[in-house]
Amino acid sequence: MRFADGEFDASVSTLALDVIPEIEQVVAEMKRVTRPGGVVASGVHQFFGGMPAFDLVIHTAAVLVTDFDKLRSRRAGRQHFWPQGQSALWRKIGLADVTEVPVVVDCEYPSFADYWATFTGGQGIISGALMTLPAELRSSIERHVRSGYLAGWPDGPRSFPMMFRVVHGVVPAGR
Repeated sequence: MRFADGEFDASVSTLALDVIPEIEQVVAEMKRVTRPGGVVASGVHQFFGGMPAFDLVIHTAAVLVTDFDKLRSRRAGRQHFWPQGQSALWRKIGLADVTEVPVVVDCEYPSFADYWATFTGGQGIISGALMTLPAELRSSIERHVRSGYLAGWPDGPRSFPMMFRVVHGVVPAGR
């Protein structure tokens, strides 16, 4: 970063570190630009087990499409975003008084069509991969996901929790 050492009272990242490959470098820079006694904090998605609405699609697609199996493994395998993964990194980087907590948010969908639209808009890794598939294969995935969404009940509202991992640490005096 183009900032001087200790220039800020805090460095905060929300929903970004989980999509940046150089996470250790970024957190080290966040620490560097934060003054001693200042806070370095982050909130990220918990990709492995923390996003059931997305998991329904990616697990279904992984059974039918090899590339989705690879995408699922890559997405779930980022251990920095498993429980206590960020806090371990914060300690490794040299931050003190590190805490990490889960934050759960309900994602409400009024119908399957509303839910499915989340994955057909082209935004995000899952949607992007899904939209590159041939229409027939995409329809097959949609049919199977619809069955999972409905779970034998009429179409209508469903709520899926989404988990985020929130961590903060303090830059020690003397770095």
